[in-house]
Amino acid sequence: MTNKIILSKNQVCDFNIITSFLALRDIEELNQQQLNHCFGFKQADLLILLGNSMPYIAEQAANAYKNGIVKELMIVGGKGHSTKYLRDNIKKHHKYGDIEVKDRAEADILREIVVDYLGVNQEHVFIENKSTNCGSNAREALKVIKNYKKRPKSIILMQDPIMQLRTHASFQHEWKEENGIMFINYATFIPHIKVLHESFSFVTDKIYGLWSTERFLSLVMGEIPRLCDDKKGYGPNGKCFIEHVDIPQKVMTAYEKLFPLYNEFLKIRNEEL
Repeated sequence: MTNKIILSKNQVCDFNIITSFLALRDIEELNQQQLNHCFGFKQADLLILLGNSMPYIAEQAANAYKNGIVKELMIVGGKGHSTKYLRDNIKKHHKYGDIEVKDRAEADILREIVVDYLGVNQEHVFIENKSTNCGSNAREALKVIKNYKKRPKSIILMQDPIMQLRTHASFQHEWKEENGIMFINYATFIPHIKVLHESFSFVTDKIYGLWSTERFLSLVMGEIPRLCDDKKGYGPNGKCFIEHVDIPQKVMTAYEKLFPLYNEFLKIRNEEL
């Protein structure tokens, strides 16, 4: 994001209201004790890692497997809007920089991280590498599940925190005919921000591969219209890509207050192109 846009403390607060909503967590910490306390079991059948741009999220998925929190991993994602950013992040990474990324799907890259670098048993990892967005992630993942004749009853979803809520709504929509499956959401971190000089920085700023400020603004502001259940949204009353999502009034108010800033950003960006 250009320095021509300055965030006030109130605007930062509004962003944090929205990201707290988007970064869905059904469990505060991802460990066996919390699973048992919240759901009555210590190990989920499956963790689905959705393609995204941050190696950190793949590391958290691998940790969940190695700590006995899940029995198996499924990595989902072909080539989509995050692929370029994942490839760039891998090329520059101090540990994963030798991984070949050219023309490869997100799932194939992330599988190499969790198996070859993080030691997850390859027999417990399967992939879907054709899907290109949240809806097709869920749809194609279900096809792979059926092809492998898997019958998971408890599934942990792990995605880019900004897209965690929409991912859940997509899986609810595409898997609604599958009975007896529990989806457990775990956003690996909550992307809160703080004021920094004439822009902002992330409160959790030690994670490698965090979004640029420009991409962060675009992603956050783009999610709310998609989640709306109206003619333009992705819900049942719109494009019918996801199940209905209840958006709290405080989230809509924060979005509406930030919208003039987003329009200003778009205008500046277009002028600079």
